[in-house]
Amino acid sequence: MLAIGLCAATLAGCNNVTVTNEAPTADTPKETAPEEDKTPTGTYAADNFEITIPAELSDIVEVEVSADRIDVYHKESKDAGFGGLEYSVWAVAVPKEYAGGPYIKVGELSGDSTFDVVRGEATEIQWDYELPDMPDDFKKIYDAKDTVFASITGINGYTYEAGAGAKGEGLYDDVLAKYVQAVNEGWDANKLEEEEMSSEFYYMGSSAGGLDNIGFAYRDINVDGIDELLMGDMADDDNLIVYDVYTMVDRKPAHVVSGTARDRYYDYEDDFLSNEWSGGAGSSGFDVYALMSNSTELVFQFGYKYDEYEDEKKPWFKTYDRDTYEAITEDEFNEGIAMSDKYVKLDFTPLSAFNGTASSDNDEKSTGSKLPAYEYPGPELFYTVLYSYLIDEYGPSYPDADVTIPCPMIIAEDESNKDDIRVWGDFWVLKYDLKGDILENTSGGSYPGCIHIKSTDEGYEVIGMDVVGDGSDFEPTARKIFGKYYEDFIKSSADTEGREKFRAQIIADYVAENNLDIKAYQDYGWDPVQLPEESTDSYYSILD
Repeated sequence: MLAIGLCAATLAGCNNVTVTNEAPTADTPKETAPEEDKTPTGTYAADNFEITIPAELSDIVEVEVSADRIDVYHKESKDAGFGGLEYSVWAVAVPKEYAGGPYIKVGELSGDSTFDVVRGEATEIQWDYELPDMPDDFKKIYDAKDTVFASITGINGYTYEAGAGAKGEGLYDDVLAKYVQAVNEGWDANKLEEEEMSSEFYYMGSSAGGLDNIGFAYRDINVDGIDELLMGDMADDDNLIVYDVYTMVDRKPAHVVSGTARDRYYDYEDDFLSNEWSGGAGSSGFDVYALMSNSTELVFQFGYKYDEYEDEKKPWFKTYDRDTYEAITEDEFNEGIAMSDKYVKLDFTPLSAFNGTASSDNDEKSTGSKLPAYEYPGPELFYTVLYSYLIDEYGPSYPDADVTIPCPMIIAEDESNKDDIRVWGDFWVLKYDLKGDILENTSGGSYPGCIHIKSTDEGYEVIGMDVVGDGSDFEPTARKIFGKYYEDFIKSSADTEGREKFRAQIIADYVAENNLDIKAYQDYGWDPVQLPEESTDSYYSILD
């Protein structure tokens, strides 16, 4: 039987060293100090943070303090020459200083500078190795580590935030916003590859559902305390396949690797990346890599391949370097590939649920400026309700921007039934960021269909909307919804010039209404379009 060790400390090149001074089992005797002795009293301070050691440990612990580090020891083991190190708290200015060592990031200190706060633990036994088990007092200090790390407090102008810079939420907003942009702008496979994104997302993004088809998840796959970003396919029922991997390098997102349908990646037990590849009907393989901390480097660990081209009768092989393969038995091969049972099922979130935006460091990016919300400037309450509905209903489907401005291309209206006034049209909802004196379109979409509005004593309210389907459902649903207005809808949809003229007028009136210094709007990849003179009474109402 083939036995393969997957301990992070034993794999070649792996930078995540397994800590050997693990806490014992629950069967180990445990001493409990009187309740009144458990109040934290021992405070130790480095330059920009301090920790508190519980009072019941005061007689068995020893603490060493330096400018950026606090080390906690079991006093008896240290004095006896066995090391005695329990754990360390280290504030590190440059991530590469601790990357590759037995350290896990637990938070950040912020002030005049930013420091990663990491927990360090020993890589060898730190007590008398002739003892069968960890000493009780050593265990007391080890078991208190969560309490000690929860006590970390910033001092001398610094603030400590547990989990900051380590948990996925917020770390990769720029990356996710780029995927949203790619889907909304219809990037093709070549464009995606140029941007270091898997070409597989072209097929997902351009299919019905768009952003709903692409999933993202956060997992720490190199055991350094910092989440990686994994991008996959929501249609994968098992939620296993990963097509893009990102990690943090020097506190910034960095792309690690992309996969394809015949070259897929998987999260292997939250310790490694597994790569399943196919070279044709007679050749396929399974490789395992370790992702280095604070790096995009993948270090090969081991691999298997099935290769009829090399040996048709005995096509089973194993390697530790991808250069030299050794022949193995079929049973050994099956034992190896059965490790795929250890792939992590990912809790993917659809990209449509992402509400963040790209960050801004200079004028080339979004300024994050606050613009007044769009409000219909005409006198008709009916249209005020319709425009507001489009913003509220469909605006949240896209990443935040400075302003959301609708562009409803109305085809026809029927107000014969005041309880169900129908408005047919091609309803666009577009988002913009202000860059200088130009509104740059960041995202948006079209929602052709029929809006149902009810007249009430207070005014009007939208009671529903029928939206045309995507893909093969487009024509049948459009014919059903638009009825006798179907041909008018098709003509309106094809009239790009007319739509852009109407869009420019809506933006111009918004600018005039709010006294803004905006001269043009611009779509991605196109030249800016100068705004016309405002005209708030020339095109809005066709109702009596």
